[in-house]
Amino acid sequence: MWKFHRIFGENISLENNCTTAKRSNPTKKNDCGICFTNTPLVKSKVYEIQVDELVTEWYGSLILGVTTNIPSDLTKIHLGLDLKESWILQYSGLYKNGKRIGSYSLNINTVQVGDKLGIMKVSDSTLHFYLNGIDHGKAFSNLPEVVYGVVDIYANCCQVSIINKDCESRGSTENRAVELATEAGAQVAIKKTHSFSGRPADWNVDAVCEFITSIPDCSPYAEKFRSEHIDGASLIELDKKDLKEFFDMPLGLAVKICSQLKKLEGKK
Repeated sequence: MWKFHRIFGENISLENNCTTAKRSNPTKKNDCGICFTNTPLVKSKVYEIQVDELVTEWYGSLILGVTTNIPSDLTKIHLGLDLKESWILQYSGLYKNGKRIGSYSLNINTVQVGDKLGIMKVSDSTLHFYLNGIDHGKAFSNLPEVVYGVVDIYANCCQVSIINKDCESRGSTENRAVELATEAGAQVAIKKTHSFSGRPADWNVDAVCEFITSIPDCSPYAEKFRSEHIDGASLIELDKKDLKEFFDMPLGLAVKICSQLKKLEGKK
């Protein structure tokens, strides 16, 4: 189940456990409504939102795309097009790093309340956009390994909600039971091809990233550790809560990292 990241534009408020994003004063200000996925995109998974509310005071609507990094400070970034290392669809225009590079078959300026928009990073590292379940084809190619989804609630669009199809058949009780079972001490399977020398506290940033990558399902988060300059001394100060809240990491993965790190520290 994905949510909106806790870093978002100054005009945004998140509701419903970070699955609904709403722009404040939508008839008076049309920007500063950027939101991100809370985790990097998983290949071949459609990340879908529904348009909940529109106003009529502005021209324009949602802006969608991906970026390699989520800025910690958005005060000077008012639109998704302002993001560095980004691949963005606005109206029917395709923009890379803020510069228009072509046109697309879908014009998202025409969306109505109830419409569903989606993005998917395909296994061949291309980016596709969806409208009401229909794939409109390849928009961008050669995406980096780690990208986050961008949802810019701009102009006429003032509220969207996440659709988590993969979780519709699961109850919250079942999900919590899985989390608790994982936290209770499930064994961590580390890839045999990796080895780490010295004390974890002495690792440099590269060693930390190698450690994170070696843990199953954690490799998409390695670049976040690199961008935040997390070395071994910093890593050992982080706990499960830090990993969940700052890195927006699922509880199960946070448990795996902390458990394996504790084992390695005990061996030194």
